[in-house]
Amino acid sequence: MWPALPLLRRVSAVALVAAAPLLQAQTLVPNAQMDGSLAPWQQFISLPPDPLGAGTAPAWAATPDIDGNPASGSATIHISTGTPTTNASSGISQCFDFSQPTAVNFVNYGMAFRVPATTARDGSVSATVEVRLYSGTGCSGFLAGGSQGQALTSANVPADTWYRLSDVNFVPAAAPVTAASAQIRGYLRQTGAAPGQTDYPISLDRFVLVLNSTTPVSLLRFDVE
Repeated sequence: MWPALPLLRRVSAVALVAAAPLLQAQTLVPNAQMDGSLAPWQQFISLPPDPLGAGTAPAWAATPDIDGNPASGSATIHISTGTPTTNASSGISQCFDFSQPTAVNFVNYGMAFRVPATTARDGSVSATVEVRLYSGTGCSGFLAGGSQGQALTSANVPADTWYRLSDVNFVPAAAPVTAASAQIRGYLRQTGAAPGQTDYPISLDRFVLVLNSTTPVSLLRFDVE
């Protein structure tokens, strides 16, 4: 069971991954680019009291990779829609501690995703990245959380192209807050539209979480839900 997100900011921001790479030295996310394996990423599925999610276990794949480097690779995640359930989710997550408790004024976070041509872009699922801040180590003492999602439609998300969900200025309520750890998730969420298939796989790569600093991203489009 996960605590509710009363302070959740839900925004949809889709960015074409620019030629200039993101500054990966700044990201706090362990194994942010899936370099050779998924560890320490773990499977995430939504659990009661949220709608119960389902999906094949995530797997590391040498291709596609956001930089075309098979030694790095990406994560393949799935969501099963055999039982259509609005807001049921499936993907990957990890919790990590900061080197020391940090006063957080704003957070820059995001991920890249790629939808294969074999995955129906029918609007029934959305790619989502979520961050949660905690006052204690080990993701204890929830402070605030933000989430961004983009429904997978043929009009908004061309197949076989890397796109990015990002927010370079998520401000927790009552900022600054002192955080000692964070959780980041990348997942697929059922939107409530009728699914066209029972399994939806996509690829995830290049996660970013930066405290009190921005990283340049070239926006292709920006939508607010």
